[in-house]
Amino acid sequence: MALVNKLPVGSATESAGLGSEAGYALHSELPVIVEDVHTETRFEPSELIGDHGITSGMTVVIHGQEEPFGVLCTHSASSRTFSEDDANFLQAVANVLATAIERKEVQERLEEVREVERSRIARDLHDDALQDLSGALVEAQILRRSIFAEDPEAARRAERLLAALDRIGPRLRGAVYDLRLEAEQERPFSELLESLVELQRTISTECEISLEMRGELLSGPLGKTGGELLRLVREALINARRHSGARNVWVRVWVSEEKLFAEVEDDGRGFGPAERLVATTGGMGIRGMRERARLLGGDLKIQSELGQGTKVSFEMPLQKETEEQPQEGEEVRILLVDDHASIREAFASIFEGEGFEVVGQAGSLAEARQLLEEMHQPIDVAVLDLGLPDGSGADLIKELHEKNPQAQALVLSASLDRANIAGAVERGAAGVLNKTAHLDKVVEAVQRLRAGEKIMPLEEVVELLRFASSERREEYEARQAIEKLTPREREVLQTLAEGLDNEAMAERLHISLRTQRNHMASILAKLEVHSQLQALVFAQRYGIVESP
Repeated sequence: MALVNKLPVGSATESAGLGSEAGYALHSELPVIVEDVHTETRFEPSELIGDHGITSGMTVVIHGQEEPFGVLCTHSASSRTFSEDDANFLQAVANVLATAIERKEVQERLEEVREVERSRIARDLHDDALQDLSGALVEAQILRRSIFAEDPEAARRAERLLAALDRIGPRLRGAVYDLRLEAEQERPFSELLESLVELQRTISTECEISLEMRGELLSGPLGKTGGELLRLVREALINARRHSGARNVWVRVWVSEEKLFAEVEDDGRGFGPAERLVATTGGMGIRGMRERARLLGGDLKIQSELGQGTKVSFEMPLQKETEEQPQEGEEVRILLVDDHASIREAFASIFEGEGFEVVGQAGSLAEARQLLEEMHQPIDVAVLDLGLPDGSGADLIKELHEKNPQAQALVLSASLDRANIAGAVERGAAGVLNKTAHLDKVVEAVQRLRAGEKIMPLEEVVELLRFASSERREEYEARQAIEKLTPREREVLQTLAEGLDNEAMAERLHISLRTQRNHMASILAKLEVHSQLQALVFAQRYGIVESP
């Protein structure tokens, strides 16, 4: 893999091998922070880095669904220390890039499939229907000249003419079916499928096509999903009709509680190991079927044995519908609270692309609270960053619920610290995600919340609530212990925080060494710790001492 680095003017290509910074990041799949390239030992700084006088830098992976798209780097000519927040921000930007790339690729692949579809329709019209029509016209001309001669040959030609005309009609109807399918997607799926099978029956005189449907869902329209599924079934039927030599073809479509299934099976010649590779990689028709299945979010399998026929199987998950799931056409209103404007804009673009409405954006707790006071629109889901400049996003959850009782809070955390997560869940967060998660994961979490699903297992929620309760109990006990400390003992702890030893403490406080040791023993007993170091950690954690 090679990476192209954009420069102020022009571009340059840099290796992404294992010995490079980019290759190291791709291999480790973790952010790579370099404080000084001159002392770096994990990889060799590239010539490009050296030519531009780079000292510090940071690299994150642009993750794709199947494999990385590359890396995103930022470099500085001056020495700089990059924090975890810096790495999380750069990773979030990389996730935005990944989402944009994936959506562009999906659109390009979909257009390729559509182009193949259009080409196939044109091929059917030209190679089949129009060729038959041309032949019929020639036969008609010959028949017109010879029919009066009562030539037996004329009768045979008339029969061929009628047969050709019989073939033209169904083939043209097949092309028209494809062209009109887009406009008929609101018809019941069962009617469209029956129409498709009946059309294939009229075209095929060599085999019997049977249809079986099960499930109430099929009696209603399936929209674009149904249209793509019909095209997939049609392609499998055409392959069976044209290439299998089968006498029987079975089409089965059914629905379970969670999945939709479709099968096209024949009793034709099948294929052996040599042909199985072709079926696996596929020509344009099979590749189109596989791409269509992928776009539907389903799985396509082709099973065949020589002399035992072929089965094309497809299955896809169904979105669960609950009472809380938004009805078709109902808007889902989103509030975004994050201190990085670029991240908020990326989320807004993705959510709006999914048909959601972003009703407000804020970069701090103060801005969010003002929005809640002024906003008249209801909020369905609030996406909250825990690490805001003026506090934790979890502090907003109570006010959110007071203004919007039906709203749900999805919390994003850069560190996923257990105490912070437990606190957010205790305040009423419906779910917690790592802030560096792929944007599609955040959208999926919002969709699941609106569908009435839980995105955190009940066992995990209970454990977090127990942890939060334990933290509160520990905090209470610590405060009780602190209240027992005398002013002099607090002074002893402060001198300990300043790094003084026992003799220096005694001298600073104008007490004897023995008295100092007595004070320290009393401190250890009251705080229920076993060493001066533990006492110092306790004192710093609860703000008993000031850092020097």
